[in-house]
Amino acid sequence: MDYTLIIIFLLIFLGFLSGAVSVMAGVGGGVFFVSFMTLLFLIPIDTAVSTSTFIILFSSLAGFISYLKQKRTNFKFSIMFATFSILGSIIASILFSFIHIEATLLKILFACTLLLAGLNMFYKTLNARKTSKETDLRESYFILQEHDYKPNLKKSIPLFMLAGFIAYLLGIGGGIINTPVLNLILKYPIHNSTAISTSIIFFTAIYNTIIKIILGQIDYITGLLIAIGSISGSLFGAKISKKISRIHLQIIVAIVLMGLAINMFF
Repeated sequence: MDYTLIIIFLLIFLGFLSGAVSVMAGVGGGVFFVSFMTLLFLIPIDTAVSTSTFIILFSSLAGFISYLKQKRTNFKFSIMFATFSILGSIIASILFSFIHIEATLLKILFACTLLLAGLNMFYKTLNARKTSKETDLRESYFILQEHDYKPNLKKSIPLFMLAGFIAYLLGIGGGIINTPVLNLILKYPIHNSTAISTSIIFFTAIYNTIIKIILGQIDYITGLLIAIGSISGSLFGAKISKKISRIHLQIIVAIVLMGLAINMFF
C-alpha cells in the first residue's frame, strides 16, 4: 500500500476515535488532536494547536447538532455559557498578539493541562462512585429546561472564561474545564454536562478558528483529513454516549488524558 494512503487512512481513523471519545466526554477533541499530531506526525506544536482549533470547529458542530436532536442541550444555554468562553478567547488572542510563547514551553503547558485534567477527573469519579445510585436516580427525572443554574452562575463565569483562554492558547476546545464546571458547580447531570460543553466548544471554536485563519498557522490538508474522521466519530459518539455509564465514561477519559500527558512530557 502506498505510504501516502496509509497516512491518509491513519489520520481519518485517529480523527474518528478522537471525535467519538471527545464528544462522549465533552472535552472538545483537542487534547487528542494536538497530542497525536505532535507525537505521531511530528507537527510543530504551534501549528498543531491552530490545526486542532480548525478540526474542533467541525467535530463540535456535528456533536452540537446531535445533542440538540437528543434534547440534551439547547441553543439558549449554549450561547449564554459560550459568551463567557469567547470572552476568554478574545482576551487570549489580544494578549498573545504581543507575547510569543516558545514551542517547548507551549508543549509543557499542554502536557501539564492534560495531566491535571486527568487526575482531577479520576479523583472526582472515585468520590462520585459512593453516591452513583442516588445520582442516577435523580438524573432519570432531570428536565433540562427546569434546571436552576443561576445560584452558582457567578462562580462559573471566571472558569468559562479560563476555558476559552486555554482553548485559544492550547487548541483543546476548553471541555476539560467546561464539563467539570457544568457538572460540579452548575449541577447538571454528566450526560447533559458533556452535551452542553460540546455546544460551548462549538461557538468558541468559531471565533478561535477565524483568528487562526487570519494568522495563517493552520495545516489545512491534515486538518481536513482528521476532521472527516472526527465528524463521523462525533456523530457515533453522541449516538452511543447514553449507553455508557457515567462512572465508566469518566474513568476512561481520565486514564487517556493522563497517558497522553506522560507521552507528551517524554
